[in-house]
This record gives sequence, structure tokens and C-alpha cells, in this order.
Amino acid sequence: MNENIKNKLANRSTYIVIALLLISVLTVTVLAIATTVANKEPDIPPVVDPGNSDITPDNDKPTNTTPDDTGNNGDEVPPDKPSVQKPIYKAPCSGVIQKGYSEDILVFSATMNDHRIHLGIDIAGKLGDPVYSFSDGTVEKVFSDPFMGKTIIIDHGNGLKSHYMNLADTIADGIEAGKKVNAGTVIGAIGETAIRECADSPHLHFELRMNDKKIDPTTYITIPSVSEKDDVLEG
Repeated sequence: MNENIKNKLANRSTYIVIALLLISVLTVTVLAIATTVANKEPDIPPVVDPGNSDITPDNDKPTNTTPDDTGNNGDEVPPDKPSVQKPIYKAPCSGVIQKGYSEDILVFSATMNDHRIHLGIDIAGKLGDPVYSFSDGTVEKVFSDPFMGKTIIIDHGNGLKSHYMNLADTIADGIEAGKKVNAGTVIGAIGETAIRECADSPHLHFELRMNDKKIDPTTYITIPSVSEKDDVLEG
């Protein structure tokens, strides 16, 4: 056998050995991976008992059982607040308006023999007819005005006050400063004590004031009026 043939055989044997080694290594690697996969435990999620679950779904809010400032639990609906009762307004006496509220137009006063504004309403009546509180409130003052005679002022809150003038000297029992009254409570009677209105027929001069500004009482109460005449007396 010549030298060339020997060299070729030697090279072929070397390639065969290398190939066998590679196959062996690849086989060992595949077996190792297969063994690892076979021995690994599967990732199985824990079983949760729905009846004892501590897990709250994202779309469900947890129940709040901590009492709030009102003493109610967060999952309880607080009771409805009591509705605020609207004020009651009543005519301060029976009768018709013989002289209305006039802020812009001057009206004639027979007593003063001139024309002037009239920032109240005069409700006709008879001497001694009862006068009532026009709404709930507190008597602020009882006094004799030098021009408008016996006067009672009642504070109804929120800046609203009512003034009753030309009253009889004798007022209802218990009516004094600080006395609580309701709408319709008798506070006095129609008199003839207002010297500024002494030429008028008997009536109650009634005024309303909001934050000390005189306003038209007929914005709160409805009272019929007598037919307007040029000679209607102003009070």
C-alpha cells in the first residue's frame, strides 16, 4: 500500500471519530433536556374555594363596614333629611286695601294736605278688629311712634321684618319683646293712634322691610283693593 492511500485512510478515520464524538455529545444533550422536562412539575394554579375567597374582583368594590361620622355604615343609605318647611304668610287683618304701596307716584294725604309717597299698605277695618302676625317670628319691639301711633315690629328672620302701625293702645296679652309668635297669632287691634293718618277711616298701616328697606307687602300676601279714586285718603 503506497503512502497516499495510507494518508487517505488515516484522514477518513479521523473524520469518522469526530463525527461519532459529535453524535455522542448531541445524544447526551438531548437526553439531559428530555430528563429535565420530564422531572419538572407543571405550574397548576391553586384551587380557591369560592365560598372562602379573600380575592375581590377588580370590578367589585369591597363592602365598607366602618361607621362614618353619622354612625351609618358605608353600605347603608342615610335617612332622608327632613324637608325645610316653607314660611306661611297671612293677611295681618281682614279688610281691603284702601291705600296701596306707592314708591314712585305721589298720592294725596288728607291729613297732611299734600302729595307724598306711601311705603306701606292701609287695610280698612273697624276699630277693635284683631290684627295678626303675618308670619312666624319674634316680637322685636312694642312702642308708641310719635307719628304712626302704637307700633309692633316682628322679626321673621333672613332680614324680613313686619311693622304694624296705628294700633289700639291695648295690645294682646303676652305680646312683648322676645315673644315667639306664629302666622295668625293675634298681636293687637286696629286703633286710631297715628296722628299722621288721623283724617283716614279706621285701618291698619302695614309695612314690610327687607334688610331695613321698605318693600311692597303685596309681594308676599294677596289682599283685595277698593276701587281707586282721586280722593282716596293717604295714611
